[in-house]
Amino acid sequence: MKFSTVFTTILLSAVAAVQGAEIVSPIAGSVLPANQPFNLTYASHRFAKEHTIKITVVTSAPAGTGRDFPAGIGAQDVKPNGVGPDGGAVYSLQVDPVGLFSAVTGDRKIYVVESFAAFGGSDDGLEILSVPVTFV
Repeated sequence: MKFSTVFTTILLSAVAAVQGAEIVSPIAGSVLPANQPFNLTYASHRFAKEHTIKITVVTSAPAGTGRDFPAGIGAQDVKPNGVGPDGGAVYSLQVDPVGLFSAVTGDRKIYVVESFAAFGGSDDGLEILSVPVTFV
């Protein structure tokens, strides 16, 4: 079972590199207020026979706790609200960090978990991307 999980993670990473999915905002290293909503923009860049179904936004636990993923859910089952120039789905939403975790300041990762209809099969695909940020 562990081999399957490792293989799936490697495969998803390869798919991400090929597809070019990206968290557009916030960018890596951003310093965000812990008591105000922030804009999250995600571009899936999926086209042709694949298409995005939904995303879920989660955060990691505080640095140094020994736990990374997940600590809190910021938005669940979000549907696309735009289309990028390449025809891929775009998501833009306000995420309130107050609801994500109890101790809101510190270094965290914001994860976007994308569910998509995979090419050539009936099973849905899953992709996970992250961006490191600091809440102050």
